[in-house]
Amino acid sequence: MLWQKPGRRALIATLTVVAALLPISSIAAVSALGDAPGGGGNSGAGPAIVGFSPQQGTLAGGTVVHISGGGFTEVTGVSFGGQKARSFDVKSDNVIDAVTPAVPHGNKVRIHIAAAGGAATSNSTFAFIGCHVPRLNGDTVARARREIAAAGCKTGKVRHADGAGGTLRVIAVAPRPGAWLDPGTRVDISVR
Repeated sequence: MLWQKPGRRALIATLTVVAALLPISSIAAVSALGDAPGGGGNSGAGPAIVGFSPQQGTLAGGTVVHISGGGFTEVTGVSFGGQKARSFDVKSDNVIDAVTPAVPHGNKVRIHIAAAGGAATSNSTFAFIGCHVPRLNGDTVARARREIAAAGCKTGKVRHADGAGGTLRVIAVAPRPGAWLDPGTRVDISVR
């Protein structure tokens, strides 16, 4: 029985399991494991995503994501959950820097790379984070502050309505509940 060299995709799949334990610079070794003709690493093969950093960015977009893997020489597009990256720069056959697009609400999405030789989708998800204004009517001020922080926002002004007394309860929230805003946006509450 003859031993055959495993294909590039099989090796990359195996490396994906341990990639989280390695620094990004060590992942560049993926290019040496390809099965392209002439020992040229990933040349002539489709792309493969091994990892990316950071794992999250804001709704406004503009986060530079460093994507590592192989077969990036002929990349024609990068997208985040179906939304095209604002821009991308192929640094080498193993590294792409992509700038995230603006999105309307928080979500966890996969990164997709298209190239002349095929396409690849990340196993891990990238999280678009933001302030999701909570519904607070009737909550105490202390509870409202906790819910605002848990929603990725900050407590803004607390306005006391005329006749406020006793246990104060939230009667209004601005911006409107349900809105998605940049992380740390201040949420004002009115109490009575």
